[in-house]
Amino acid sequence: MTKHYDIALIGGGASGLSLLYAMHLQGVLGDYRILVLEPEAKNDNDRTWCFWTDKSDPAWQMFSSTISKSWKHNFSASKPKENMAPYQYVQIRSKDFYAFVKDVLGEYPKIEYRTEKVKQVKQGPNLQLICDSESQFSASLVFDSRPPRLEDPELIWQSFVGYRIKSPQNQFDTEVCRLMDFAVPQKNGLQFMYWLPTSVDEGLVEFTRFGDEILNEKESKPIIENYLKALGIEEWEILEKEINKIPMTLSLNSKFSYHPKSANYIPIGVRAGAVKASTGFAFKNIMDHSWEIAKALKRNEALPLPRQSAKHNYYDELLLNLFQKRDSPILKIFIRLFEKHPIDRILRFLDEKSSFREDFLIMYKMPWKPFFWSIGRSLLK
Repeated sequence: MTKHYDIALIGGGASGLSLLYAMHLQGVLGDYRILVLEPEAKNDNDRTWCFWTDKSDPAWQMFSSTISKSWKHNFSASKPKENMAPYQYVQIRSKDFYAFVKDVLGEYPKIEYRTEKVKQVKQGPNLQLICDSESQFSASLVFDSRPPRLEDPELIWQSFVGYRIKSPQNQFDTEVCRLMDFAVPQKNGLQFMYWLPTSVDEGLVEFTRFGDEILNEKESKPIIENYLKALGIEEWEILEKEINKIPMTLSLNSKFSYHPKSANYIPIGVRAGAVKASTGFAFKNIMDHSWEIAKALKRNEALPLPRQSAKHNYYDELLLNLFQKRDSPILKIFIRLFEKHPIDRILRFLDEKSSFREDFLIMYKMPWKPFFWSIGRSLLK
């Protein structure tokens, strides 16, 4: 017998749980009978989410209580201790996020959790969800956060290998983080390191690549080891590992701002195009989308898609073109960006909240020749 629900969420990670929590804050969660289908228990720290914030965004407003560490200063080669005000860089451990949201959701008896992997969604007036266990459910409205299937052979990925480490040296400067430190070998794309010291003897080091070849631990570990040695960290042990990849593509972006009012299948998270194509940043965009969906449900309005202006969509397209260029100038472009501009301007630009004047200043100080090539490539597509 097929069991029916008002809403089903495929996936109980950041996208699904943030949507439920946003619905709670909007006062509409108790109106629905809800099913959450997630193949994993989500009790461990399987993710670490970091983002910059000026405390005006939904990510901060909803989940500031789960932040485990924040940094107000960033290191770069040209600016060893740059104040990020009005921004700060913050970290949320997924274990804390899951526990916080599930504790709040415990007051809603009409939310049901099933440890199931959905293998098929059948369209119809009520959507049919077929699971690997052959269990079947139906729902009037489905939110789907499963990773999308992407076939583009030229697809650029943000791939990363991260270690949470502990060192007996007790020497870490916990006031300063390192965001996009390019002082690593460059191969198969743009490569950089994050160093996020969380205490005097613990920190998160993450080696990241923007490119079409996916990083693996075997090639990443010696680079991480050399990077830590350059920081003076000779002894350390690995407490946790995080190895993953995120697609950097415009193919998931919609030309529309809203789903049709009659739509009953709604992608969320990466599947909805919440990842910023030129950087792979996703967490804040996912939180923004969750908040806007919850508002629309409260008002009985058409459900929104993640929003990106035509201008920023075009900026991302130009940068993605340059990632794919032979002898890509993308490293020079990113280094120039961090050298020539205060970090608060850079963060506003990456958040797509910069003014026209700030956009002009950033573009003016970029090397122009590669962008002429990129514009030409876009025109020929």
